[in-house]
Amino acid sequence: MRSHAPADGLKRAPLGVRSYVVSTALLLSVTACKGAQHPHVPAVGSETIDLGRGGFSLRGATGDGTHTYVALGPATSTEAPTSTIEARTGTHVDWTSKVTGDAGVLVAAGDLVAVAVAGRGEHIGSSEPYPKPLDKELVVRGDPGAVLTTLDRATGAVRFRVPVDGNEWSLITSIATLGDDVIIAGSFAGSLRVANSVVTSAGGSDGFVARIRSDGQVMWLERMGGAGADAIQGVATNGRDRIAIAGTFTAGADLLGEPLKPYDERLPYADAFVAELDGNGARRWAQTFGGKGDESIAGVAIDARGDVVAAGSAREIVYVGGVQLDTQGEGDGVVIRYHDNGELGPAILLGGFDFDGLRAIAAVDDRIVVGGFFSGQMKLGARTLTAGGGDDAFIAELDPSGTVVTSWQITGEGREEIVSLSATRGGFIAGVAHTATAKIDDETLPSPADPVTGAALVIRGL
Repeated sequence: MRSHAPADGLKRAPLGVRSYVVSTALLLSVTACKGAQHPHVPAVGSETIDLGRGGFSLRGATGDGTHTYVALGPATSTEAPTSTIEARTGTHVDWTSKVTGDAGVLVAAGDLVAVAVAGRGEHIGSSEPYPKPLDKELVVRGDPGAVLTTLDRATGAVRFRVPVDGNEWSLITSIATLGDDVIIAGSFAGSLRVANSVVTSAGGSDGFVARIRSDGQVMWLERMGGAGADAIQGVATNGRDRIAIAGTFTAGADLLGEPLKPYDERLPYADAFVAELDGNGARRWAQTFGGKGDESIAGVAIDARGDVVAAGSAREIVYVGGVQLDTQGEGDGVVIRYHDNGELGPAILLGGFDFDGLRAIAAVDDRIVVGGFFSGQMKLGARTLTAGGGDDAFIAELDPSGTVVTSWQITGEGREEIVSLSATRGGFIAGVAHTATAKIDDETLPSPADPVTGAALVIRGL
């Protein structure tokens, strides 16, 4: 079903309250400088920044090679949550903007910073203190509902808000840029409104993807799903005319009117899909993978070769293009590459003998960076990692063949988690949440006063 308006997306919750709906693990990658391999791209310098904030948890981070933009949401649930968006140059904070609601993923597009905000009420996504004339009639519906808030990239002032809400609930889980436009994706139940466009779910929950112009106008909105629980959990672009989406679905779901093929239509479990759309939202191709358990999606990326690469988590056995992959433990992370025509490329598992998985993915030139979690031991390339106690996080850089080139371990006395991962000019930015003292490489992050507020940025060039 198609409507010319945007939709809302899936919710990303912080460490401690995040529901593990999307993927069992994500791989955050910090990679060594390889200037000889990538001489045409100026690499960012390596930097690790402690972000600890009393009362706030890290929700997302992105950057452009010069500035880094960070979303910090409330660490505990409140009736009237407030989030903070920061623009930084290294450790220096250039501007701070406070918005009403629970901030999530964000992206820099043109002269704007676009942020997904969840909540309900007329002021969600607006600046604080509330400007009297600003969209006072915009009441966000749903529990929760969502808003795409755009901030001026130079000052942090709120420019405009786009409602992504409905009569039940809506969540924005992923954001990407296409030129100066913003692509949002997520899930919803009931009816979904993006600005003046409305679509209705076919069952329990559906996924959506929408394109929003830099002036706030919705160019198009697409819905996917069926009678069960379906969602889009990742979106990426090549910056010009290609959009990749990835998510989960149950038997009977369709994407733009064409059925998605499940592993076994008799099973109630979630399978995963990866698809490509053109800039107008038309379907180019779609592929699926799955098994006898639930699969999940951590995200999707398009690399410099034009390949679409999806990251997720699989349990026990997963079938990818008719090929059977067996996890070493109860669950592993999975990275699957598709060429620009949808043809299957390398598919690999990352994990050890316990329950492991992926939580994020980004493309930097022709390399893929993933971030995830593991317990016990796992082998990444030439290294064998041993978790320090409970779950640790890990980071890996993969070449186009799926070989792990570099890996890092994020370990400590508590729990470590990859919150976000995004490409920046010549490298990437990873957001790390931690509950106690932690180590990234040889750098130590201090224990936060409140376990749910430990946060850091890991910036590396490739």
